[in-house]
Amino acid sequence: MASTLSICLTDYFHHLLILIISTLFLLFLVKSFRNFKSKSKYPPTPPALPIIGHIHLLKAGLPTSFQSLARIYGPLMQIRVGAANFVVASDAKSAQQILRTFDADFASKFQPGPTNYHIYEDSSFTNAPYGAYWRYMKKLCMTKLFTGSQLDRFNGIREQETSKLLKSLLSKSKAGEPCDLAAEVTELTNNMIYRMAMGRRCSNYPNQATEIRRFITDSMKYAAKFHFGEVFGPLKKFDLFGNGKRLKLTLKGYDQLIEQIMKDYQDNDLETSENDDEKDVMDILLESYKDTNAEVKLTRDQIKNFFMELFMAGVDTTAAAIRWAMAELINHPNIFKILREELDSVVGNNRLIKESDVPKLPCLQAVVKEILRLHPPGPLLRRVSNKDSKINGFDLKKGTRVFINVYMIMRDPNCYKEPEKFMPERFLGNSTEMKGQDFHYLPFGSGRRACPGASHAMFVMHATIGALTQCFDWKVKEAENVDTEAAGTGYSGAFAVPLLCYPNTQYILLFLIWFITIFFLRAILSNSRGKKPHLPPTPRALPVIGHMHLLGPIPHQALNKLSDRFGPLVYFYIGSKPCLLVSSQETAKEVFKNHETTFLNRPKMANLDYLTYGTADMAMAPYSPLWKYMKKLCMSELLGTRTLDQLLPVRREEMTRFVRLIQDKAETGEALDVGVELMRLTNNIISRMLLSKRCSDKEDEANEVQTIVKEMNKLGTKFNLSDLLWFCKNLDLQGFRKRLKDVRDRYDILMEKIILEHKEARKKNKSTAADTVKDVLDILIEISEDQNAEMKLTAENVKAFVMNFFGAGTDTSSVTIGWGVAELINHPNVMEKVQKEIDSVVGRNRILEESDISNLPYLQAIVKETLRLHPGGPLVVRESTEDCVIGGYEIPEGTRLFVNVWALGRDPNQWENPLEFIPERFLSEEWRQGKNQFLDVRGQHFSLLPFGSGRRSCPGASLALQVVPTVLGIMIQCFDWKVRDGANGTVNMEEKAGMTLLRAHPLVCHPVTRLSPFPAL
Repeated sequence: MASTLSICLTDYFHHLLILIISTLFLLFLVKSFRNFKSKSKYPPTPPALPIIGHIHLLKAGLPTSFQSLARIYGPLMQIRVGAANFVVASDAKSAQQILRTFDADFASKFQPGPTNYHIYEDSSFTNAPYGAYWRYMKKLCMTKLFTGSQLDRFNGIREQETSKLLKSLLSKSKAGEPCDLAAEVTELTNNMIYRMAMGRRCSNYPNQATEIRRFITDSMKYAAKFHFGEVFGPLKKFDLFGNGKRLKLTLKGYDQLIEQIMKDYQDNDLETSENDDEKDVMDILLESYKDTNAEVKLTRDQIKNFFMELFMAGVDTTAAAIRWAMAELINHPNIFKILREELDSVVGNNRLIKESDVPKLPCLQAVVKEILRLHPPGPLLRRVSNKDSKINGFDLKKGTRVFINVYMIMRDPNCYKEPEKFMPERFLGNSTEMKGQDFHYLPFGSGRRACPGASHAMFVMHATIGALTQCFDWKVKEAENVDTEAAGTGYSGAFAVPLLCYPNTQYILLFLIWFITIFFLRAILSNSRGKKPHLPPTPRALPVIGHMHLLGPIPHQALNKLSDRFGPLVYFYIGSKPCLLVSSQETAKEVFKNHETTFLNRPKMANLDYLTYGTADMAMAPYSPLWKYMKKLCMSELLGTRTLDQLLPVRREEMTRFVRLIQDKAETGEALDVGVELMRLTNNIISRMLLSKRCSDKEDEANEVQTIVKEMNKLGTKFNLSDLLWFCKNLDLQGFRKRLKDVRDRYDILMEKIILEHKEARKKNKSTAADTVKDVLDILIEISEDQNAEMKLTAENVKAFVMNFFGAGTDTSSVTIGWGVAELINHPNVMEKVQKEIDSVVGRNRILEESDISNLPYLQAIVKETLRLHPGGPLVVRESTEDCVIGGYEIPEGTRLFVNVWALGRDPNQWENPLEFIPERFLSEEWRQGKNQFLDVRGQHFSLLPFGSGRRSCPGASLALQVVPTVLGIMIQCFDWKVRDGANGTVNMEEKAGMTLLRAHPLVCHPVTRLSPFPAL
C-alpha cells in the first residue's frame, strides 16, 4: 500500500511540475504574441480556454460541433484543439477556393492523432504530402488497382458476398430472429475488401479477414484515445495515459500478420501469376515492389500501411452509408415503397438486382445521393496549406491545417430546400454529380485528393441497398422508427477520430490541475504587490471557488450564519469575485446614506446583455443620465399616482375575478393552491396594466410574454461560471448565453408584434385619445415618439422596460401575500383582530378597496410585519464604482455588495422577539410617543428595507403597497382559511432558494365563506 501511494504521489508531482513549467512557457508565448503586431486578417475564433483551447465546445462530434460554431462565427473560423490550430471551412464558396482555385496550395493532408506512436510513420498514402510518392500511388490506384476493368473483375466477389449476406438474413427472417444490421453489413464490406486485397489465399485462411478487422478496430480505438501531446505540443513524447504503447503493440500484431501474408505470396510465387484476371491488389503491389524500373521504389512498410488504410477507408465508410440508408428508408415507408416498386418494375421478382441494373434505377440512385448528402462517409476533409494564401478575404499562413465541413456544406439551406429532411426526389432530374465538381455536394471530396475508391463504394452501396429493399421488409425491434440522432453524425473511418473521442474525465482533470496551479501562482504574485488593504473579516477560502461552499442551499440564511460568526461586515469571494456582506442597521445606513453614490450600480453579469438588451432597461442599467431619466419616468409617468389611479379599475376587476374564483372553491369544498392563484392574479394585474391583456387567456400574447420572461429569469439566475471565475469571464461554458439569446429573440419578435398592434390601435383611437385609458406600454410608446422628450427612448428601452415590469412585479407581490396568509393562519388571534377591524371600517356589505387601506392601521401593521419577516427580495445587490471606507474597513472598487435585508428584519438588536410574528410592534405605545413614529418600508429606516433604499430602491413600491394590503384584506375579509393536511392546522414556514423569498411547500387551503361578497350568486 505504501509503495503504491508513493508511486501515485510521484506521478502526481511529476505531472504537476510539467504543468507548472508548461504554464510559465505558455505565459511567455502569450506575452510575446501580444507584443507582436500583425497586419494579417485571420478568420474569427471563439473564446478559448487555456491549454485545452476549444475542446470543451466539441461535444456532439466534430462535424455537428463545427456546424454550431460556424452559425455564430461564420463559414471560415479558427479552432484550437489543445495545441493544434485548425481553420474550418463550412460553405461551398470556401470549399471551392480551397479545392479548385488553390488546389495546388492545399494538395497535402495533415496527419491527425499521435503519429509518433505509429510504426508506419511516413509510409502513409492517404496522409502523404503531395509529392512523388503520393503521385505514384494515386496513379497506381487509378490505372491498376481501382480501374473500371479491375472493378469489373471483382464483380463476382461482390455478388458472392452480397449473396452470403442475403442468405444470412433469410435464415434469421425464417427463424423470427432480430438482425444486427450494422454487424452484418460491416462483415459484408470487410469480406469484400479482404477478398479484393488478398483473396487468392483467403480459402486457406477463412478467419483471416476477421483477424485483420480486429487489429484495425483496436488500432483505431487506441489512436482515438486522449494523448497529452495533442494538448500540449512540447510534451508530445510523453505517453502519460499509456495509449501510445497500446497502439504500438496492436500495430506490431498487424504488422506480423501482413508480413506473413506477403511472405506466403512470395514463397508460393503467387505474385508471378501471368493471368491478369486472377490478380488481386496484393499481386499488383508486390509486382510494383519487385519492379526495379518503377518510378518510385515501394517499401514493405508502405504496402502494409496501404492495406491498413484500405481496410479503414473501405469498410466502415461503405457500411455506415448502407446502415444510414436502411434507417432512413425504414423511417420513410413511402419512399421505401416507391423504391421497391421501381426495383420490381425494372429487375422483376425472379432475380436479384445486379450492378448493371443501376443506370436504369433513377430512384435508387437518388436515394444513395441523398444518403451521402445527409450522412457523408467522410464528413470532414483534411488539407494543409503549403504556402501563404487568402481564402474568403482571410489570411491563411503556410502550414495551416484546414477542415472542410462537408457535413454542413451539404445541409446548407442556401443550397438545399429543407436540408435536414430526407428527400431523394430532390436528385431526380438533377445534374448533381459525385465527382467533386459541385462544391455544395462533396461526399467523396474533390480535386487531386478525392477518394480513389469512390467507384467501388458506389457499386457496393447501390447493389446492397437495392438487394436489401428488394428482398425484405424491415421492422425495428421495440420501436416504430430508427433513432437517427443516437448514432451521431455518421462519422466513420480513422480520418479525424483522434480529435473526436477524447475521454472527458482526463482532459477535465488536466484542466482543473492547471487552474489550481494558475490560482496559486496568481495568489503568490498578488501577495507580492505591496501593501494589502485593511479588509473586513474573511472566512477561510478554497482555491478557485472561494467561499461558494459556505453559501449553502439558501444564500440569505447561509450569509446570516457568516454574519453571526464574523460580524456585521464580512468580506468573502464567490469564485474570483470579491464581495461585501452587510447585515446590520448601522452598516446598511452607512452604505445607503453616506456612500450611496459609490454603490449606485448593479453588478455586471455575464448574461446581462441578453436579459436587458445591453443594459437598455432600468433595473440593471448603470447609473447615468439615461438611468436617471428612466427613473424619473417611472416615478412620474409609468407608476405615478395619476397612472395608478387611472388603472385602478383594472386592479379592482382582477381582484373581483379572484374573489369569485375563491368563492366557487368554497362552495364546492375544493382545496385552493393559494400561491398559484395569487401568482395568476398578480400576473393578470401587471399584464393588464402593461398591455391591456390578461395572462390567463389561453394562447394569448401576454401569457406568452410572461412565460418567456420567466424562462429568461430562470436562465439568468442559474449558477454561471462566467460570473464567478475571472478566467471564464468571456466564455459560455454552460451554454446559458446561447439559450438566453434564443429566448430573448423569441421575446423580441413577440414584443415587436405587440408594439406594432399598440401603435395601430393608437392611430385608430386618436380621435378619442383623451377619453381612452392608456396602459403602460401606450405611455412608453408615446414617450419614445416624443421629439421634444428630454432623452430619446429606443425600441430596446421599451422592450426592456416591459421585461422589467413582468420580471419584478409579479413574483414579489404574490409571494408576500402568500406569506401574509400563512402567518395569519398560524396566528388565529391576529386573524380575528384584523377581521374585526375590517368589519368595523368597511362593513360586511361590500368588498374592501384600496381607498380603505389608510383607515386600517392594523392591516398595514400586518403587511409591514410580513415584509419584515419575509421580504420579497431577501438580498439587495450592488457593486462599488470606487474605493471607499465602510465601518473602518477599506473596500476596493469592483466589490459586489450584498445587503442581507432578511437578516436586518430579524436583528435582535433592533427588534424584540425578532422571529415572532407580532404586528402590534408597529402600533406600540412607544411609537405613539414619537419613537419611530413614522417607521416606513420605503427605505428610510435601515432595519426594514423590503424595497431597498435610496435612488435604486424599487420604483414599484407604491403599486405593491396598494395591491398587497388590498388583496390580503379581501382574502381575510371574505373567507376563513383551513390548512389541508396541516399539522394541528398550522402552515409549514420553511423557505427555499430563489430570486424572491419562496415557500418550500405550497400553501394549499380550503376557503370557508365568511361573508358572501356576491349575494346574487
